[in-house]
Amino acid sequence: MSKKIINSQQILAGEIKMDSLTRFHMNGDVNIYPCSWVDEQVTTGGTRRPKGRMTIEEDGTSHFHAYRTDSGSRYTHLFLTENAEVKRTRKHLIVKFVLPLGIGRFAIIEALTRQMQEIVNYVRSLKENTCWV
Repeated sequence: MSKKIINSQQILAGEIKMDSLTRFHMNGDVNIYPCSWVDEQVTTGGTRRPKGRMTIEEDGTSHFHAYRTDSGSRYTHLFLTENAEVKRTRKHLIVKFVLPLGIGRFAIIEALTRQMQEIVNYVRSLKENTCWV
């Protein structure tokens, strides 16, 4: 086993080959259990929750590709209001509102109307040749 020290947020103790029992559930869950003869320490201590994408082939061959850490946000934040934010990715402009339900229907309508007008004014204030990509 070769140990690789990446940083303090290291997920695994190193590159480990481990015999395991793998269960694929109908709901998409996958459980992996080390076989009884495996005595390697897999993590650097404690539980880890890696984020990534898992690909499962027809024959059960599976690959988990961890997302890169510390690569920055995929969003560029453009504008904020009291309950909304405007941000963009490479392909999309995203307007997100988060309003508490307890303020009542009329207060929600008023907040949406006022803050959406602020967002429209922001977009209008941009130069005609704004490069969105």
